[in-house]
Amino acid sequence: MEIRQFGTQFLSGFSEFGPRFLEAAVVIFIGWIVSKILRRVCEKALEKANRDLGIISFLSSAVSALVKIIAIIMALSSLGLNTNVIVGAFSAVGFGVSLALKDNMANVAGGIQMLFTKPFHVGDYIAAESVEGTVERIELMFTTLRTFDNKEVIFPNSKLTDSIITNYTAQDKRRLDLEFGIDYSDDLLGAKKLLQKLAEENPKVLSEPAPLVVVSKQGDSAMLLTARLWCKTEEYWNLYFEMQEKVKLAFDANGYHIPYPQMDIHAKAG
Repeated sequence: MEIRQFGTQFLSGFSEFGPRFLEAAVVIFIGWIVSKILRRVCEKALEKANRDLGIISFLSSAVSALVKIIAIIMALSSLGLNTNVIVGAFSAVGFGVSLALKDNMANVAGGIQMLFTKPFHVGDYIAAESVEGTVERIELMFTTLRTFDNKEVIFPNSKLTDSIITNYTAQDKRRLDLEFGIDYSDDLLGAKKLLQKLAEENPKVLSEPAPLVVVSKQGDSAMLLTARLWCKTEEYWNLYFEMQEKVKLAFDANGYHIPYPQMDIHAKAG
């Protein structure tokens, strides 16, 4: 009898609440699908409007999160809970969560701040907190960098807004400073002319501002020459590696010596 009574009560309860649970599950399922669709629609609309990739990523993720919250409220309402109570509960929970997760709220605020101030864009090469990399994504709470050796570094947005950021690609050209040492017995003026010639003949070196070669220091073991060359930002590292090789080969071909640190010891007869 007890088993039969339990089965009767279970079927009665399921017939009453089963459809509500099913409806809530459907609402959640549809809500998650709609959030993905709206995210893609938002991304395409902002892309057509030629918005910054960071703005596209940030706003589309915010829209997706908002739709999911609405779906959860609707699902709870379909279970018979009062909507006003649900919204009030979400507000109270949200306030409590905001206190408990104040760092995350600071990350959201940081993302909004970067959205309007635009210290960098997706695709820029930046340095912050001793990390350098290309900006891959700017999202609601985090910004992702891709380092030169293909590592992914995720920054909380609040960290970036509080950090000193160096944006290497903000300008269309950069200055490359190269330092080379020659022996004190070498022809100083000849070495200067050779470096100047190598700089002026390189198509990656801009003519304005003109390349400059100067004697920068009389070191302990070498006379130091500095070449200041301007190039397009995207050619910076290509020019760096190319000049290192060409200068070494040219110095060897023209008899200039690149000295190494050495110490002369004088012995005094006792």
